[in-house]
Amino acid sequence: MILRTTLIAGLLALGTSGGQNNAARAETPFFCNLKALTGPERSEHQQLTGRLGESILHTVEIADGYAFEVDGRRISFRELAAWTEFERRCCPFFDFNLEWRRDNGPVTLRLTGRDGVKQFIRSEFPGIVR
Repeated sequence: MILRTTLIAGLLALGTSGGQNNAARAETPFFCNLKALTGPERSEHQQLTGRLGESILHTVEIADGYAFEVDGRRISFRELAAWTEFERRCCPFFDFNLEWRRDNGPVTLRLTGRDGVKQFIRSEFPGIVR
């Protein structure tokens, strides 16, 4: 009984220790959660990744990731939003930013994150990073 009480107290202490340590522990490792998408969703995600790759006009490496200038006439808002949603679910360590410019100008997709994310992007999206 004493061992169980000590173990429970220790676990509670871990759960309530300083917020910064909890945030550091909560960071998701750099790998895709393949179970986050159903079979049909994975198929749609692959198709959208191909469409996105075909729509990229320009790629810029930025400090914490990449900025992709996308031809908004070749991939729709709905398709970009769906791609982002799929990526967010299977790769929660990414930060996403979509920017639409006036007069049907290009769209900028920023895919960023913590240290190491650029290497992950290069290895996982060779058809997108140019």
